[in-house]
Amino acid sequence: MLLDNFYLVASGLIFVFIAIFRLLWLAFSPIKARVFSSLLEQDKRTFFGQLDIAVRSHFMVLPSLPVGDILRAKKWSPAANVLGIKKNLRFDFVLYHRRKMEVFCVINLIPYNATPNSKEFKLLRQLCEVANLPLLQYEMKPWRDVMQLRSSILSACGIDEALVDYELPTPRTAVTKIESVTPPDCPKCYCSMKLVTLKKGSHAGMDCWVCSSYPRCKGAKIANINKTVD
Repeated sequence: MLLDNFYLVASGLIFVFIAIFRLLWLAFSPIKARVFSSLLEQDKRTFFGQLDIAVRSHFMVLPSLPVGDILRAKKWSPAANVLGIKKNLRFDFVLYHRRKMEVFCVINLIPYNATPNSKEFKLLRQLCEVANLPLLQYEMKPWRDVMQLRSSILSACGIDEALVDYELPTPRTAVTKIESVTPPDCPKCYCSMKLVTLKKGSHAGMDCWVCSSYPRCKGAKIANINKTVD
């Protein structure tokens, strides 16, 4: 009996000692932090740049926002229950009107191994439909037609493409600029690519994106960095 009490007291003292040590460590240790600079995955970063070019005449692009920050529902309603259960769901991109300062549209990218008919995507579509909020879904791919992307988004938002609320460079010029700073993904294996200057062949002297896994993958793409666009 005495031995049991001894172990109980010893365990209590050890717990108190650990608690005091942790409190002292938190009180006197220097505060350290680091910047988590990569907020988006590679594929989403590429789409983010293209999306900004396509819609900056009307919208600001807000990446990765929780569904609960965009949608609201009455307390105890079925929608509120769904939002509570799925509180970790996020919209990949939210389009915020520059002048009206309102959410106009949300966008989600469909991962390579997912389908738009999955339960999670159906749930998001249902929530957006009852909230009368356009939800656009695009396949994940390394490159796309920016002008076509612009047309589809403005049409879904009911905006006349001819109207410009914000001065922006011509999309072709902007595409050239963004390609120079945003490495595309390999069209064959979807790995990241690196920029090299060709030394041989008919394209010698030109800049080219080459798959980072070369020579295992020989995916390549001529860069537009050296081209002049009026």
